[in-house]
Amino acid sequence: MANPGPDTSAGRLSRRGVLAGAGLFVGGVAITAGTRRVMEPESKEVQGLNPRTDAWYDLRLSGDGLMDNQLLWFLGHATHGQSDVGDVLETARRIQPGDEKSWFAEWRKTATRVHQHATAAEAKGHRVTAGQAYARAANYYRAATIHYTNREDPALMEVTRAAASTFEKSNGLLGFDIQPMDIPYEGSSLPAYFVRSPYAKPSAPVILLHQGLHAWPEETKWVWEGARRRGYHVLFFHGPGQGRALREKNLSFRPDWEKAVSPVVDAAERISGVDPQRILLMGLSFGGALAPRAVAFEQRVALCIANPGVLSWWEQHTEHFNRFLPGALSLLKSHPEAFDEAIQGLASRWPTADYWLKDVYWKHGARSPSELFRKLEEFTNEAIVERIRCPVLIMDGEAEDVSPGQSRKLYDALRGPKHLMTFTQAEAAPLHCQAASAALAEERLFDWLDENV
Repeated sequence: MANPGPDTSAGRLSRRGVLAGAGLFVGGVAITAGTRRVMEPESKEVQGLNPRTDAWYDLRLSGDGLMDNQLLWFLGHATHGQSDVGDVLETARRIQPGDEKSWFAEWRKTATRVHQHATAAEAKGHRVTAGQAYARAANYYRAATIHYTNREDPALMEVTRAAASTFEKSNGLLGFDIQPMDIPYEGSSLPAYFVRSPYAKPSAPVILLHQGLHAWPEETKWVWEGARRRGYHVLFFHGPGQGRALREKNLSFRPDWEKAVSPVVDAAERISGVDPQRILLMGLSFGGALAPRAVAFEQRVALCIANPGVLSWWEQHTEHFNRFLPGALSLLKSHPEAFDEAIQGLASRWPTADYWLKDVYWKHGARSPSELFRKLEEFTNEAIVERIRCPVLIMDGEAEDVSPGQSRKLYDALRGPKHLMTFTQAEAAPLHCQAASAALAEERLFDWLDENV
C-alpha cells in the first residue's frame, strides 16, 4: 500500500483490512502447532482495529471500522444521485457500533422515510422528484442488507424486495430503459437488468457487470450510467453468493465462475442491438478474482475488466493469517476441530469477527471455519491464468487494502494483452474500487474503453 495511508508496519490493520478475511482476527487469537489460546482483542476499538490516521478517508463516522468503510461507500454514491450526504451522516449517527441489528434497522428507517417521500411526490405528479427519491430509497434498502446476516428474519426479504421494486420504479419515472431479467441458471435463475443505451449504434458493445462479496451491481451506477451515456449497453447480474441471488435464491459462491457467466453471455447474445463480438466482462472487489477466472474458460468474452485484479483470493487470506497468526493454517489442516474452536471462541467475544463468519458462511455455504477455509482454498487463478487470452484491464488503487499487491501479481502473470490503470493518492482516488471517487473512475474507465474497444 502506498503512503500516506494507514500504517500496517507494526501489525496495525488498515480500516478496510477486516474485509480481507482472516486479517480481522488480529490480536484476537494466537495459535501454535501444539497449543491454542483465545484472547480478548487488545484494542478497545475492536470492530475493525482501526488506528487513527490522518488519511482523508478515515472519517470515524460510527465507531466501527468496517461500518465506517461501508458508510463511506454509500457517501460516494451521492455523485450519481443514489444517496444524499445528510441521509448517510444522519443514519450513521443512529447506528450502534458493531451491532448489525442496529445497522439494518436504522438504514431501513432511512429507506422507508425516503420511500414515503417518493410515493407522495409521485401521487402529486412530480415524476422527476419521485424518480430521484426512489433511487435513493432503493440504495438505502440495499445499504441495510450489506451488513446483516440474519437470513431467518422475514424483514430481510422484505427489504431485499423493496430494494428491487423501488429501483425499478425509479427507472420508469426517470425514463431509463432498464429491463429486469431472470437468467436461467442450473434449475434456478440469476436476477439481472439490461440497461439499453439510447446513444448506442445499431450494433454496440455490452458490459456484463457483477460485484463481489458485499455490494450489489445496482449501486455501481458509475459503471452502468457511465456506459449508458457513452453508447455501451450493460447487462448487470447477481451471481451465486451475491445480492438477490443469495437472498432470494439461496445460491452460494462457486470457484468455477464461468458456470455463472456463460448463461449471462447466452442471454446477452440474444438481445437485439448487442454486438456479440464486443462482450465485455467487469467484476469488482472479490469480482476482480472471479471475472478473470471466468474468461479463462468463457472464450466469447472480448475484454475482461478486473477492479482490482486478483491472482489468488486464497493467497490474500493466507498472507493475513501467516502474518498475524503464525501456524494457524497448519493447525487448520492438522487439527481442524481445534481451529474451529479457537475461531468460534473469538467470534463469541468479538462482534466484527462474529459478523464476518456469519456473512461468509452464508455466502459460501459453509458451516464451520475449517469448512469455509477449505472452500476458500479453491479461489485462486494461479493454475489457470495462462488460459486467459482476451485483453485484461486491471484497475488498482494505491491504498488498496482488501487484496494489496494482487493486481500487480495478476498483471505479471497474464500472457496476453493487458493494461494496469492505477488510481493514486494525488488524485484523491486511492481506495478499493475507487470508493468515494466514482466520477474520476467513470471518466478514466470509459475514456480507456472508447480508445480500445
